[in-house]
Amino acid sequence: MHTQHSHNARAFTLLELLVVISIIAVLVGLLLPALGKVRDEARSAVCGGNLHQMAMALQMYTDDYKDAFFPECETTAAGKSWWFGFETTASAGRAEGERELDRTRAKLYPYYQTPDSIEVCPSFPIGEGYYKPKYQTNWTTYGFPQRLMKFVANNPLVQPNRRLDITTPSDTLAFADSAQVNRFQAPASPGNPMIEQWHYVAASGFVYYNHDNTADAAMMDGHVRRLEPEFGYYTGRGGMRVGRPPSDVIVQVD
Repeated sequence: MHTQHSHNARAFTLLELLVVISIIAVLVGLLLPALGKVRDEARSAVCGGNLHQMAMALQMYTDDYKDAFFPECETTAAGKSWWFGFETTASAGRAEGERELDRTRAKLYPYYQTPDSIEVCPSFPIGEGYYKPKYQTNWTTYGFPQRLMKFVANNPLVQPNRRLDITTPSDTLAFADSAQVNRFQAPASPGNPMIEQWHYVAASGFVYYNHDNTADAAMMDGHVRRLEPEFGYYTGRGGMRVGRPPSDVIVQVD
C-alpha cells in the first residue's frame, strides 16, 4: 500500500518566519517590564515583612529596657559593641570587606535569632560591581534613626539612659531601607563612588530609595509604609538613590 502525501503542505517562507520572530520579540518586550515590576513588588513585600519583624523586635526590646533605646556603639578594650553586632579591636584594623562581625551579639538578636532572614533587603545590590562590602558577612540594610540612639558621638541631644516619649508611634520612623554612598575607602574613591550597607538613618540622609524610587520603612507601631525622598537624592551607578527621609517621620529630640 502506498501513502500519498498532500501537495498542499508547505514550509514557512523566510518572510513568514521573520514576521513570527518579530511578533515574539514585540511580545517579549512588552512582557519583560511587567515581569520586572512583579519581581520588584515581590522583593518589596519581603522587605516590608523584614521591617515589620524588626519593629516588633524593637518593641520587645524597649519593653524589657523600660522604653530606653539601644546605643549606637559601646567601646571596650575587647572591641566595639555596635547595635547590629560585635566587632573585635583586631578586626577593626583590617581592610574593608575583611572585617569580622558577630551578629549574634546584636541588640535585637535575642528577639528574632535569624539575622540572615530579616536584616537584609532582597533588593540591596550585594555582589554588584558598585557594591562595597564592609564585613566578611552581610549585616544590615536597615537603618535606625540616629537621633534615638544613646551615646551617639558628638550628639549632645541624646544622653545615656534617656527615655523618650514617642507620642505618635504610627508616624515615627523605626527602621528604613538604608545605605551609604562611599567615596573615601578603597576600593571606592571620589571617581568611583560605591554603595555600602548602613546602620542608621539621619535627618540629613542615608535612606536608600531602592523600591521604584521609594523606600520601605517600618513605623514604631510596626506598620510598614513607603517613603518618598524629602529633597531628591544622590544618583549613581546601578540606579543607587540615597537621600534624606521625610522630616515628618524623624522624631525631634529637644
